[in-house]
Amino acid sequence: MPSSSLRFAALPALLVAGAVLVGSSPIRGQSLVDPVVGTGELRIRGGGVFLGWSDEFGLDGERISAGADLTRASAAELIPGLDDLRSVLESLAGPSGPFRLGASTAAVSRNEVRVPLSVDLGVWDRITVGLTVPLVRTTLEADVRIAADESADLGINPRVESAAAVESFFADLDGRVAAAAALRTQLCGEDPGSDGCAAATSLASDLGDARLALDQAYFASGLFPAGGTTSGDALSAYFDDLDAALTAQGLAPLTSGPPLATAVLDREGLATLVSAAGGPFRAAPLASYGNRWGLGDVEARVAARLLQGERVDSLGAPTLAWSLAAMGTVRLPTGRVDSTAVFLDRGWDDGQMDLEGGAWFSVATRRLALRAQVVYTLQQAADVERRIAPYGQVLSGTGDVALVEWDPGDGLQVEVEPAFRLAPALSLAASWRYTSRGADSYAAVSPGREPFSEIQIESRYYPDATLLDEGTEVSLHEVGGTLTYRSRGLPETEGGGFEAYLRVHRAVAGSGGRVPAGVRSEFGLRLVRRLWGG
Repeated sequence: MPSSSLRFAALPALLVAGAVLVGSSPIRGQSLVDPVVGTGELRIRGGGVFLGWSDEFGLDGERISAGADLTRASAAELIPGLDDLRSVLESLAGPSGPFRLGASTAAVSRNEVRVPLSVDLGVWDRITVGLTVPLVRTTLEADVRIAADESADLGINPRVESAAAVESFFADLDGRVAAAAALRTQLCGEDPGSDGCAAATSLASDLGDARLALDQAYFASGLFPAGGTTSGDALSAYFDDLDAALTAQGLAPLTSGPPLATAVLDREGLATLVSAAGGPFRAAPLASYGNRWGLGDVEARVAARLLQGERVDSLGAPTLAWSLAAMGTVRLPTGRVDSTAVFLDRGWDDGQMDLEGGAWFSVATRRLALRAQVVYTLQQAADVERRIAPYGQVLSGTGDVALVEWDPGDGLQVEVEPAFRLAPALSLAASWRYTSRGADSYAAVSPGREPFSEIQIESRYYPDATLLDEGTEVSLHEVGGTLTYRSRGLPETEGGGFEAYLRVHRAVAGSGGRVPAGVRSEFGLRLVRRLWGG
């Protein structure tokens, strides 16, 4: 049998094995272990946590697909500004089309892997200090589809794909507006009451109104009527009528009609629109990404034993033992937050400072044990960059990117774990964990982007940062179990020992919106080594 020193030397290999076997969790997971070690004892913990999910708990606690926000009866509803586009074009050319696309459906699944490497040291009698450095990986798998629809009439706004053609058309239109204004000045100067003056005045007004409305339409949304569709043909017909009026007044008609979308938007077109450099979003396509490792929020902590005792039988063997400890943690803002360049992104961590305080309690007999832990988290405010959009709206424009003051709600976590010792070195525990967090508060600090050039779509659809508050007050209930193998002598013998555990938790209820409804698996190894003392 290997000595304790050999087991200690083998720790790096054990940590690597733990990291390979398991993965991560947005709710940090650790075995419900005594936070205090003996004076002079060093405890090293490694392993990993894996959380995967394709369902979430919504605002009212209903279980919904993680792709629900991208599922619409018309995919046009995914793109901000649709109502403004419809309003402007119908004011210009009258009711002309459905302004819709085929239904959108989305399959979205996520997984997060967390590998926390922890060290605890008993520095004084009943006082332990510790440090945790987590490595985190997040992965998103997303597949967004748009169904074919005979009535679909919208495509990519020409200002995104052919801005020069749009500018050329407006230059041509401006020339006709100027010509009509000059004709009106001439005819009305000669005879203000003449039919020619009235006709020239009407034509100049119509051209000016068309210029203003069409400019608003091209800036309203990333979508625009496609050629050969009901709404596209109606817009072209309106400008054909203007051409006829120009010709009737002896003026040259427009060189061409207003540029229209070249095709109805489909799956590939949506990816192009989302990522186009001159478009309203300028983000990564709605597709799979991830599989990159990064540093999460580093934790520094201290724990103190407040109460400890036992009851023994006539032979001096313990029949009942109890312990109470207090804990305090500072979580540093070292993790990467959500990227505004990737819709649906989940950062490697919160990226802001947290202050935690809690208590750990244990009572045990020879066979049975009950452990419980309560932790309250004070989350500190921080300035972060966010895309502002209402709850449920995935896409928002680059004009909606702003530096905001984020004041996250405080959190509470309660965990109870009854355990049964199957053998001297093996125990099985059931557990229930409740996690809640109060509502976040957002306030705008300053715009996060420079003003757009004239050929880009301005997209400040949602300027109010308080829209981000909705769906941030969450709760989650998890149930599961833990299997623990404990080497003899942990931590009683002079050389120390090791402990290995496997935990599985399933989310059974939750609320608040976008709360993962998945299965979380943990694998961990704890190695204790006495450095001094007896």
